[in-house]
Amino acid sequence: MRARFHFDEDLGTLSAELQHLGHMATRAVNEAFSALREHDSERARQVIANDQRINEAERDIETHALRLIATQQPVATDMRRLVVTIEIAGELERIADYAKGIARAVIRDAASLPETIPAEMVQMAQMATTMLTTALEAFVTHDVARAEAIGPVDDDVDALYEQVEKTLLRQMTHDPAASAWVPGALFSAYYLERVADRATNIAERVVYLVNARLVDFNP
Repeated sequence: MRARFHFDEDLGTLSAELQHLGHMATRAVNEAFSALREHDSERARQVIANDQRINEAERDIETHALRLIATQQPVATDMRRLVVTIEIAGELERIADYAKGIARAVIRDAASLPETIPAEMVQMAQMATTMLTTALEAFVTHDVARAEAIGPVDDDVDALYEQVEKTLLRQMTHDPAASAWVPGALFSAYYLERVADRATNIAERVVYLVNARLVDFNP
């Protein structure tokens, strides 16, 4: 009984570590996109500087979870929880990498960025970060319904991404000077689309955690 108590404490600590990583990754995306909208190279540099902390947090979670697997030999639900925690931590680390990619584009193109970016791109950022927050909340609360609701939203983000591509390429065709910043903006839009995909992956892992059922919301 005492061993179970300590194991449950470890699981709680691990969950808190994952939530903290989720907050850091979400903040990285928000800060990177704000830097893009405001042409803020200094904020972009801070996103890049913080990425190392996110990488370290992801490695710490993986090490912690693997130690529990090795020492506690969990089965069934406990084993799924540990495996899913490792997988979600990996998704969050990659999301932070996308934020870093946006930040690098800002630093490179800050002097040539236009006053405004496509409205669809703003929508993408808002939807992607909301998806990520929702997926993480679904993990904490084991809310399968919230996790399943993320799939259709990902389709909407994909549709917005296609619109952004067309808008930016058309702008570059009509204004040759836009070639200085459009490629970076296209990459940034792609990174936002990938954030949404990773959030969808997290939602899929929530369903697996709770129901032991493998699903694919993004076939």
